[in-house]
Amino acid sequence: MALALAVAGCAHSSPVADFTLQSSDGAPWSLAGQRGKAVILTFGYTHCTDTCPLTLAKLGRTLQALGPRSRDVEVAFVTVDPARDKPALLRGYLQSFGDGFVGLTGTPQQIQAVEKAYHVWAQPIPGKHGNDNYDDAHSSAIYFIDANGTVTALLDGSDSVDALTQAARRMLG
Repeated sequence: MALALAVAGCAHSSPVADFTLQSSDGAPWSLAGQRGKAVILTFGYTHCTDTCPLTLAKLGRTLQALGPRSRDVEVAFVTVDPARDKPALLRGYLQSFGDGFVGLTGTPQQIQAVEKAYHVWAQPIPGKHGNDNYDDAHSSAIYFIDANGTVTALLDGSDSVDALTQAARRMLG
């Protein structure tokens, strides 16, 4: 976590890269359009069986720990698997983690541009049972972005709920 906080300290002086993707509600969603609201930005995919659901469950517990302040936070889950993760699938998947989550998808080129802007590594890993049976190896960065569009912390899915909650509280000020 020390490295993550050191990286976040460098990001304090500059706003994050804006992007627009399709939300799990089917409408365009841009990071700039969220100004005035804090955003926890993370990456993953719905077919993940371990890291993604664990990270999202931790973020759901983080929102619960914030109590009424959670209304000022949105967790934005950017898919690294736009071929399979369509808006309806993202919506259904994220509902199980609680309120305050939005899934984001787009064309492969749009997703790659967001991954590049946020230094997220993702790569499909071939499966054993055909073309649709694959995993997506990816980094598990979690960006805490305040209402002004500035990164206040950079953690990952291995951090504890307590660490995530502390970062969310700092993000909210």
